[in-house]
Amino acid sequence: MMGETKKILKKLVCAGIVIIFMTVSAKATLVNSNSIVQDGIEYYIQTDKAVYDLGENVEILYRVTNVTENPISLGEGHMWPYCYGSIIKDNADIEVWLLPRVLPILPPMNFGLSAYRSREYERIWNMMNDNGTWLEFDDFPVPPGLYTVTGELWLYEPYEKVPVSVSIEIIPEPCSLVLLGAGFMGIILARN
Repeated sequence: MMGETKKILKKLVCAGIVIIFMTVSAKATLVNSNSIVQDGIEYYIQTDKAVYDLGENVEILYRVTNVTENPISLGEGHMWPYCYGSIIKDNADIEVWLLPRVLPILPPMNFGLSAYRSREYERIWNMMNDNGTWLEFDDFPVPPGLYTVTGELWLYEPYEKVPVSVSIEIIPEPCSLVLLGAGFMGIILARN
């Protein structure tokens, strides 16, 4: 009976090591990015990685670049970065985070880019669901799962929005998996 318990424990330890290795290797992606070029403008978004532990901050970079040799005017809107919106949706396509939720009351400005110039903005998502409001007291943490991070310019008509997105995955942190494995080992040992 003791030999069988040792074999089971060895298998559980090996399974735990494999789970931790898979988690670390899945998170090894350095940059998760996507871009769309339309009418001489490159719309680009990136997150610092594709797989996150639950509770980590998601770093989002959004950039628009004039890829032509001529200046381009995209239209009027709020001053940068208020004309840029970040939208995060869960796997069921339900919005869990939007920034900015409230735009400042400012006169519209012309949004233009000189030749080969870009504007970029970085945001941090703390994995909270903003519950559709700008208030923080009603926010709550999102569960593990797949999410879509989208960036787009919010300019006045007749500007056509060009959303650009990347997918991310949020997984339970490895400590939870180790605790789960330890619980299973405890159950097996208690039975013997």
